[in-house]
Amino acid sequence: MTQPSLRFRPLRPAVASDRPSRLDLLLTITPPALKAEPQRQQRPPLNLALVIDRSGSMSGTKLSYARKAARFLAGELTNRDRLAIVSFDDEVKVVVPSTPVIDPQPFIAAINTIHSGSCTALFDGWLAGATQVAEHLDPTQMNRVLLLSDGQANEGLTDQEQIATKVAGLTQRGISTSAFGLGADFDEDLMGAMAAAGDGTLAHIESPSQLADLYASELQGLATTIGRRVSLGVRGKHGAEVVDLLNDLKPTGAGNHQLPNLRAGQELNVGVQLQLPAWIPNQEILSVRLAWEAPGSSERQTLIEHLTLPVMDSEEIKQLDPDEAVAEQLALLRANRERRHVIAELDRGDISSASLNLSQLYEELSAMPASPKLSRELDLLNEKLAMLKSDPNRSRKNLKRESQRSSLNVWDSADDQN
Repeated sequence: MTQPSLRFRPLRPAVASDRPSRLDLLLTITPPALKAEPQRQQRPPLNLALVIDRSGSMSGTKLSYARKAARFLAGELTNRDRLAIVSFDDEVKVVVPSTPVIDPQPFIAAINTIHSGSCTALFDGWLAGATQVAEHLDPTQMNRVLLLSDGQANEGLTDQEQIATKVAGLTQRGISTSAFGLGADFDEDLMGAMAAAGDGTLAHIESPSQLADLYASELQGLATTIGRRVSLGVRGKHGAEVVDLLNDLKPTGAGNHQLPNLRAGQELNVGVQLQLPAWIPNQEILSVRLAWEAPGSSERQTLIEHLTLPVMDSEEIKQLDPDEAVAEQLALLRANRERRHVIAELDRGDISSASLNLSQLYEELSAMPASPKLSRELDLLNEKLAMLKSDPNRSRKNLKRESQRSSLNVWDSADDQN
């Protein structure tokens, strides 16, 4: 399989020679498409642990659907895969230790024994699942914990930063984590932090009936992953200064930034803003280094590209039409960031300011040329504005999920239906 491509897409295709200027730029990373539909026998073997919250709030419909979705997951795996089932309330139970899925029936029978309990020892449940994966860690496989919870951590370790640090530590060892929040009461900040630190997927499940689609999407994502532990290094050259990355990417220890997994056929866009002195022709502006590990290998692969652009007088540049597709994508990235400001206002209890800022964002995007992507974004904003009046907590959860779309893999049921 060939490596991904990296394109520089400036808002305007030149930089100024006569004065300092700003350069708005989109980096588009395009993994190669699969030559054929991925078949289960073609994907890397999976080493999974499914960790299910069975606390008291999961009783009834939620736990019933969780069991149903777990049975679906077991039925989709093959004898090349391993699966562990862990459940937790204030205590943790390894329902099925990590075992090759030669026959899904023993897993299904064990899943049917999971019943609701009391409190939520979320970290302890995750750790038990991660331990099951770690005991059979194989760099040639995709090793992942799938965490499903409808509540907030209230037993054992509950500090978000400490939990995220523990998750990140196992990510470095090759064990990733996806976090699935179910219903209205889960801690979206904690679950988002775990998914980001775990190099996995974040999902907000509003209805238990969505769980089977989510697990199907997660398996598809694992099957099409061509790069994990992806990092992006962006360096200005010859006095060019990178002043902003619109994606709010998590920094790495080497001064680079963490990107979501590379999935076949799924583009990643990163918005960059640079400040330039008066520019000299034929001088490199920027160097970008993309690094990743292919599934089944711990060896880093790299792609390095350099940007040069034509040089013109600043007045001439003003006459150039901006690239509408780039302008749209940059606006969508800024809209994700603006949601963070709205969330901060909601956390202060200032619903009026939150609503005003969302309305202003809606108006700004409405003024742009119409497109399917913008129409979808406007629908989402309009939906959140209505929610602010009737259910601010639900609006915050959805805003949080949407704000993270440009920095990690976020599952959206609407995407699966398109």
